[in-house]
Amino acid sequence: MERLKRLVEVLKRRYPGERADVLAEILALAAERGRIAYEEIECDDETKLDLLLLAYKERLLLPIEMPSTSKSLAWEDAKFEARPGETYEMPNVIRHLILHAEETGEWNPEAAVERYLREIAEQEADKALLVFKGIVEEVSRGRGTTAKVTPETIKEVCRKHGLKIDVNKLIAEFKGGGIMSPSITILRKEGSIAYEVNPSLMSRASSAP
Repeated sequence: MERLKRLVEVLKRRYPGERADVLAEILALAAERGRIAYEEIECDDETKLDLLLLAYKERLLLPIEMPSTSKSLAWEDAKFEARPGETYEMPNVIRHLILHAEETGEWNPEAAVERYLREIAEQEADKALLVFKGIVEEVSRGRGTTAKVTPETIKEVCRKHGLKIDVNKLIAEFKGGGIMSPSITILRKEGSIAYEVNPSLMSRASSAP
């Protein structure tokens, strides 16, 4: 019960005006199991729709079913309908984010990323965490409405911090953990590769205790 209370308080700060009590129950169950079904969410339909839309927009939960015509596995291409029969999975890094919030009462993306890197036994976890921090810094300087980075941006972060690390391997691990996802919108529009950084790993002033 105390864990859930801590999570509720964190969510109140990060998402003011939302039903933090219901959202906490949804996220806590998903963090425990790795996924949650539409039918398992106990609240009225309007609240359920609002919170599922929020969770999808923030990449806290992602519908498991992907469109049959897509092989990208990009978050942007996820088939999200918020309907009975739909199941949502929680990215690994978000599981650590929520579990850490339950334990400490803090929304701490860096701690979540570090825990994920340790979980997959990344031998250069310290370097990878520095790269993540650098990516967040670069994205925070941008003026766009979404957090997008390119492989060149990531390589520049590595050069800036003097880090020698396999960038391709790192990108694969970041994608696998839900830290970022290919941006199909940019690929289709500009023909270049870019990645969407999970917005739930970006800082907000309201997230601090």
